[in-house]
Amino acid sequence: MALLALYWSIMIVCYFIASKLRRYADKFHFLDALTNLFIYFLIFLMGLRMGADEEVTSSLGSIGVQALFITLLTAVGSMLGATAARKIAHLNRHALPVNAEDATVEHGGGVNTSGVKSSIIIFLMVVVGMLLGYFVLPRLIDPERFETLSSTWLVIGLSVMLGFVGFGMGLSGSIARVMRGAGLGVVLVPVFSVLGSLLAGVIYAAVSPMTLCEGLAISAGFGWYTMAPSVISGAGHAVAGAVSFLHNVLREALGLIFLPLVASKIGYIEAITLPGTASTDLCLQLVEKCCNPETMAYSFCTGMLMCITCAAFVPIIIGA
Repeated sequence: MALLALYWSIMIVCYFIASKLRRYADKFHFLDALTNLFIYFLIFLMGLRMGADEEVTSSLGSIGVQALFITLLTAVGSMLGATAARKIAHLNRHALPVNAEDATVEHGGGVNTSGVKSSIIIFLMVVVGMLLGYFVLPRLIDPERFETLSSTWLVIGLSVMLGFVGFGMGLSGSIARVMRGAGLGVVLVPVFSVLGSLLAGVIYAAVSPMTLCEGLAISAGFGWYTMAPSVISGAGHAVAGAVSFLHNVLREALGLIFLPLVASKIGYIEAITLPGTASTDLCLQLVEKCCNPETMAYSFCTGMLMCITCAAFVPIIIGA
């Protein structure tokens, strides 16, 4: 939570700095290219970390199958919840009021091709990073030292990227308009997405060896692989803790990979629920690139509620 506070603070500071420079906005077009560079760097770094982590690579057997199953269930549950919220709030698939559909057709049509392309690029970055992390990194650097260094790089990279996001929003002055236009949906989408993911945990518990408490606790991780698995394992649920860890890694990784594709084929609101807690930081620039500025409000609020729910509910559910 301290890191989230840091990231949000950086975004806010950069937003206000940029708001004073709006008259010079045309001089900052290079920020888009820099931001994209940082997106791919962070995704590649995540792949390296996954490949170098023995806990991840050693869990790709039966535990991996369970983790993939619960990941698919929670992804579908969150998207269905987001769709229900979108319908109630009268939003179209581009996160705009339904009567604005005609105005977004051109933008939506342009996303279809780039969405598939972005998903392929992100997938390749993750796969290449994992292969290098597994086969090459251990010969070059001690895994524990790399874990420490990469954690620092990740924080620095996220801080810089989110600074760019805040700066870009400050230049355009979009955030106030986005939050005003979000309306009831900015509350309903996060709540329904969380409920959809938790319902998926109930279904998972019903068809797997996990208990109801374990299934709910795993589904309540929302991609936060440093929080939920630690609590679950610490409460004495070793297998559930291992499934939780790999599930949360998969939810964030697959969410990043498929966000552009889901945005182009299904809807912007549904897409931002996929990565879980990463929707509030790592995914923000990807959301702006593959969706639109309006969707960023839903992404930020959804990721934030998932962070709060994970921190508050997992210890209660698992009885830690």
